[in-house]
Amino acid sequence: MRVFFLLCLFSFSALAQTSYVPLGRILKKGGYEIKGTGRSWASTSRYDVDSTEVPFKTGEGFSYFEGELQGLYGATKELQMGLSANFRQNRSTFENPVGSGTNDSITATGIQAVGGALSYAFAPVGRLNYTLEGFYRYHPYTNTAYDSTDPKKGFVLGDDGTEYGAGLVLTYAHPNQNFLSFNIQYRKPGSELSPEINWQTEGALAWKYLALVAGAQGVMSLNKDAYTDDPQNKPAINTGGSSIYNSINRQYLAPYVGMNIALGQKWRVEGRYQTVTNVRSYDTGSLITLALATRVETNSTVRELDDKFKEYSVDATVVKLSPKKQFIIIDKGLSSDIQVGRRFDLFLFDYLGGNVLLGRAVAIQVNADQSVLKITTRFTTKHEVKEGTIARGLAD
Repeated sequence: MRVFFLLCLFSFSALAQTSYVPLGRILKKGGYEIKGTGRSWASTSRYDVDSTEVPFKTGEGFSYFEGELQGLYGATKELQMGLSANFRQNRSTFENPVGSGTNDSITATGIQAVGGALSYAFAPVGRLNYTLEGFYRYHPYTNTAYDSTDPKKGFVLGDDGTEYGAGLVLTYAHPNQNFLSFNIQYRKPGSELSPEINWQTEGALAWKYLALVAGAQGVMSLNKDAYTDDPQNKPAINTGGSSIYNSINRQYLAPYVGMNIALGQKWRVEGRYQTVTNVRSYDTGSLITLALATRVETNSTVRELDDKFKEYSVDATVVKLSPKKQFIIIDKGLSSDIQVGRRFDLFLFDYLGGNVLLGRAVAIQVNADQSVLKITTRFTTKHEVKEGTIARGLAD
């Protein structure tokens, strides 16, 4: 009966869902994630190579919907592999024929890209975590030249050719499991586009079932387009009036806000709202992103399984230890409803592997904003209880 109970615990804990996955965090060995994402874009205006606005005329517009399916797998403790496929539908509206006052539209639909990605995570340095990432995508189509005579001929799905990039992700993991990340990446976005530097910064306030996210993405061109000095003679393709595709040394800034919600044990929902501004050879507009993901990471010990099914009513941080490390002081007290006798689990927050249970303690003295705990059990000699260790009070 006991074996059956532990197997049940294992099966449920393997599906335990987190509300937020910080940039650069890889899966444990043998873990996997499947994620489906939908993106809806609408252009508000367009800008040329000199950052001069070229407004849409009455009846003109450009939008797209994109769906992505991504799978990730933890190959080793340090290495993660991924595969992805993108489906896209572009839509353009325009006056046809010109001067008639009658609007028309055209769509392009199909597989926009397939590709793979690798992530390698180094050992954390304090609370800073470093991950190298690289990707490769293939666009299974070839764009044809456009002579501007028929607006419905040769409407493109995107920039053609292959796309690849590599970069570094830095993430600071706060003891309370809030995060601040920065990503910088070299990217070659297509056969006819200039190489560029992509960057992203993101902060998140994460709780068990909810995470609030804010950040910004940016593109800085390396200005190596073959037509940098002769933009008028770059071969034209039918972009539907948008400047997103076939651009020359594109640049933009795109701030965003978002929210993640963990749905029970299996699923995580992510929502983002993003605007694109400060553009060159690109469109301004807004992007709405919704994603549904399941992340499965098995735990290796019964102790970790036990932790998954405990309920904690307070999170605190160790601020001081006695010389022999038998007693500790935490930064919560009577104001957080802590009473003498309250039991605590002590955790080291491990960016790569989750929470490592170090030991257990009990409150023996409680003041207004601090408490003294006595360590009653230690579970590992590999890691020590120290300042910054998380103490979680068990619910009564």
